[in-house]
Order: sequence, then structure tokens, then C-alpha cells
Amino acid sequence: MAKPMNVSSNGLGISEALQATEQIALEAGLEKKETLHLRLLAEELFGMLRSVVGDLEAQYTCDAQGKSFALHMKGTVSMTVETKENLIALSASGQNAAAKGFMGKIRDMIATALLPTNEGPSLLAMGLMSMGSPTGYRVGSGGYEWSMLQYKTGVEGKAAEDDGAQIACDELEKSIVANIADDVKVSVKGSDVEIIVYKAFS
Repeated sequence: MAKPMNVSSNGLGISEALQATEQIALEAGLEKKETLHLRLLAEELFGMLRSVVGDLEAQYTCDAQGKSFALHMKGTVSMTVETKENLIALSASGQNAAAKGFMGKIRDMIATALLPTNEGPSLLAMGLMSMGSPTGYRVGSGGYEWSMLQYKTGVEGKAAEDDGAQIACDELEKSIVANIADDVKVSVKGSDVEIIVYKAFS
């Protein structure tokens, strides 16, 4: 397991984390294009960190077993009054998530899941993000868990009969993360957010 690195939503530590990710890829024997793909996934992960409102400090690790990687980020959102108001605004925008693409939907889903159920729309209101339910996401142990792989299966299975699912499939085709990553798992429990991006190279 790689040594955890501290990163923050204001950009601190991200450049060093990207360099460390490339070094781990090099040590694992990845080719230049594969290393680029792994770095792109890390960049997208950090982009998501920056999109979460308020100050967020997180721990990042790039775990490698052979040529299988898990980009792991975990942090706690400081739930100030201002942060809560911004999260409510973000979660309410979930109805327009189609205009923001796949990563925008994940951001809105995280914002919604961070809120107590009486503060904003429930995760059920996110509609498409629950495609494949109960495997697309699940509620348990006081939190939410979501898998991109299961979400993909859900929307692809309904694309022929549901316009919203077809739009979701189109977004997946345009998404860097959805095209490169094997899976993305999101877990939100209270104010704790955990995102893991999985990628295995042959």
C-alpha cells in the first residue's frame, strides 16, 4: 500500500500526488499511454475534490497490485452553515444534472447524500443515479454507497425504453472516467466522503 498523501480542495498537495501516482505507475511497469490514463483518472478524482463546496482536506493513496490500481480518496466535509446552504443549492440542481454530464451527476449525488434527509431532496430524487437499484446504490449503516459499474448496467438495460437512460448512456460515452476506469465507488456516511477509482491494465 502506498503512503497516504494529504490533499485539499484548494489545490494543496495535488501536484505532488499526481507525481507520486506517475511514479507508482512507472514502478508497476505501465507503458506511457497507460501511465497517462492513470494520471487522467487521478486528475478527474482531484477535480471532483475541488468541486465539493467548502474546505475539504482528504487523504489520497494510489494502491497497486501488479497492474491493478485503486485511486483512493477519503475526507470529511466541514459542515458549516454556509456549506450546508451551498449543498442544498447543489443538490437541488440535480434535476439539471443532464446538462453537466456524468461527473456533474456524481458531484450532485455527493452533495445530496451529505445532507440530512430533512435538509434537501433525498437520494431517491436523483432518479437516474439510482438506475440499477438496489445495486446502483444502497443505503445502509447510516450512509450511501454507489457504484459506477452497477449504474452503467442499470442505464444500459433501460436505454431502449427510457429517454433519460439513453441520455445517461450518451454521457457515459463522453466521460473520460467512464471510458477509462473499471469502476468508481462512492461512499458517504455523515460528513465523510470516500471515492475509489479502480483500473486494471492487462
